[in-house]
Amino acid sequence: MTFTRRNLLQSSLAGMAIKALPASAAMDCYVQRLPAAQLFTARNAMMEDPGKALADLAANGVREIELYGLTAQNTIFNMPLAAFRDRVAEQGIAMTFAHIDGSEFDVPAIARSAEALGIETVILPVGPGFITFGETGLRATPPGNKDEMDGLVDLLNRLGKEFRREGFLFGYHNHHVEFMPVAGEIPFDYLMWNTDPQYVRCELDIGWLALAGVDYLAYLDRYGNRTLSCHLKDFNGKKPADPGDFLATASHLLPPGSGVVNFEAVLERMDYYNIRHGFVEIDNSPSPLEDINSGLTHLSSLRAC
Repeated sequence: MTFTRRNLLQSSLAGMAIKALPASAAMDCYVQRLPAAQLFTARNAMMEDPGKALADLAANGVREIELYGLTAQNTIFNMPLAAFRDRVAEQGIAMTFAHIDGSEFDVPAIARSAEALGIETVILPVGPGFITFGETGLRATPPGNKDEMDGLVDLLNRLGKEFRREGFLFGYHNHHVEFMPVAGEIPFDYLMWNTDPQYVRCELDIGWLALAGVDYLAYLDRYGNRTLSCHLKDFNGKKPADPGDFLATASHLLPPGSGVVNFEAVLERMDYYNIRHGFVEIDNSPSPLEDINSGLTHLSSLRAC
C-alpha cells in the first residue's frame, strides 16, 4: 500500500477511540503541548516584517503557531508559500494549523496552499456574515433564523467532507455570537448537533466562551472528544455594553492569567480529552508580544512538565 496524507489520515481516524482518557492522564502530563500562539495576535507585525515577527515570537517562547488568512493564493504575508514555510522552520516553530479566509471556499485550491505550507488542519474562524463591517465599525451579528443556521450546517458539512477528501482535518472556531439564542436554539450547539462529527470538529475559544456567559468547562466536557484545539485567552469578567460592537467587546479579552478564567481546570480538561494544541490569542492587543509572553508564562506555571 502506498502511504499518502489521505490514507494515513483515514487509518488514524479509524483507529482513534472516541472516548475520554483516564483521569490520571492530567496528573501524569500525558498530553504534551508546545507553547503556541495564533498569529492573528501579532498581525500588524506580521504584515510589516514577517521574518522579524517570527523571530520575535520565537524569542518570546513560542514554539508553535496557528496561521490565519489562508487562501488559494500562492503567497502569504507577501512571501511565496515555500519561503514562508522555510522562515517558520528556521525559527524552530511548528505550524500545522491554519484559519482559512472565510470569504472563499475553493477547497482544492486552498488545500494546495495548505499542503505547500505543511498544514494538516484547517479551521473556519467564523460563520459567513457573523462579523461584518457596518456604519459604526465591525459588528458581530448572530444568525437571523433557523434557515440561516441550516445554511451554515450545510456549508460546514460540505467543507468538512471536501477537506477530508483532500487529506485535511476541518473544524469550526467560535466567538460569542454563536451563543446568542436564535429561535429557541443556541447556534453553536445547533451547529454541532446537526453537523457530521466525522467531518466537522471544533476549535473551542475559551475566552469567547467565558465572555458569552456560558460554562467553558462544561463546553469542554460536552465537545472535548470533538475538539481539535483551543484558543487560550482570558476574560476580564465585565459584561460588554454592546456585544455587537466587535472591537469594543474584544477589548474585554486578555492574556491567560489576567482575568477570571480558571486555566488550571481548562488545561486539566484539555489533558483529559487529549487536546494537543492550545494557542494563546488576544484579538485586540495593544502589546502583542508582551501579551503572548505573559499568557505562555502563566500557562507554563500551571504545569509541572
